[in-house]
Amino acid sequence: MAKYKVAVIGNGMIANAAHIPAWRDITDIAEIVAVADDRGGIAQETAERYGIPQHYKDYNELLAKEQPDIVSVCTPNVYHKAAAIASLKAGAHVLCEKPLSVSEAGAAEMYDAAEKAGKILYANQTMRFMEPMIAAKAFFDAGYVGKPYYIEASAVRRRGIPKWGFFHMKEHNAWGPGFDIGVHVLDALLWIVGAPKVKSVVGKAYTAFGDKDEGLKESLAESGAPIGVFTPRPYSYKEFNVEDFITGFVRLEGGLTLSLKASWAINAPEGGAATFISGTKGGLSLFPELELISNMAGYQTSAKAKVPTTNNIPFSGHFGATKQMIAAIEGREEMLVKKSEVLNVLRILDALYASSESEHEVVFERSMQE
Repeated sequence: MAKYKVAVIGNGMIANAAHIPAWRDITDIAEIVAVADDRGGIAQETAERYGIPQHYKDYNELLAKEQPDIVSVCTPNVYHKAAAIASLKAGAHVLCEKPLSVSEAGAAEMYDAAEKAGKILYANQTMRFMEPMIAAKAFFDAGYVGKPYYIEASAVRRRGIPKWGFFHMKEHNAWGPGFDIGVHVLDALLWIVGAPKVKSVVGKAYTAFGDKDEGLKESLAESGAPIGVFTPRPYSYKEFNVEDFITGFVRLEGGLTLSLKASWAINAPEGGAATFISGTKGGLSLFPELELISNMAGYQTSAKAKVPTTNNIPFSGHFGATKQMIAAIEGREEMLVKKSEVLNVLRILDALYASSESEHEVVFERSMQE
């Protein structure tokens, strides 16, 4: 039998497309013993699809009976905290989907529970494990950017509202693309430049299209689900009560500023082309290819990096996350995704939404950063 018993709580798209394949990629050291979903039929379908021995409707029953060593939490955002804390208290390490919680305070509770249990809580910020991001971090750490002073962070879908699950419902997801895709690019870019702490945030969230029926023909792949949707939940635009676009401006320590755009629906160019880091020596443009922008011998130059791709499959970052989590559990490596970094990103997201609702800038006192 494998060294670690793994359970997966929440059996929707990301479990089927990413977590289960990633754990099954390391069957020499990990084995999925059970899955759970409060939609009992979905858990049974998932177990039968992958030959997983047990399935449950109630994850508390799973935790009591199976006593897993590791739990992947793949529920909608609002339920991350309860499932993760229950798993930690049951003696399991936890790999939790992003965002770790729907608030900084909630995430802090989760880390407290992990510390009390003596277990690892791993925030699944998988963009850090993508080869172009790893290369960008290497360029930055080697000094090619110099002192960074401006970041443009963009995660833009022209039309790509997730329509197979609960993403569009505030009671399940809390917020929209800011929590879905904005958190990824925000986390990755701040990690690259050394995780500076937030000083102030101003933001605005919009719902321009999500609560309407535009009659457009769209694909699941456009909305972030190239694979993994087997039993989609019926969708109605009348349920849509989160934002479909959020933008904000963030002041960070060291004089660094960041502009964020995250969209499921907007009349603007598709993709993350406007995603870059500007510094005193050079700049890094991250999409569609990693490009170093600088001056050389009196000329403006740009150099595209040839980044080897070892795992050109959907959600490849999850494969790196599971392996790194095991290394951290065994004490062979330090956790790549650190508590302070996760809390800082959630503090920014909290402030973006608070600023949007209050129509005022949110300013953090230095005492809050310590």
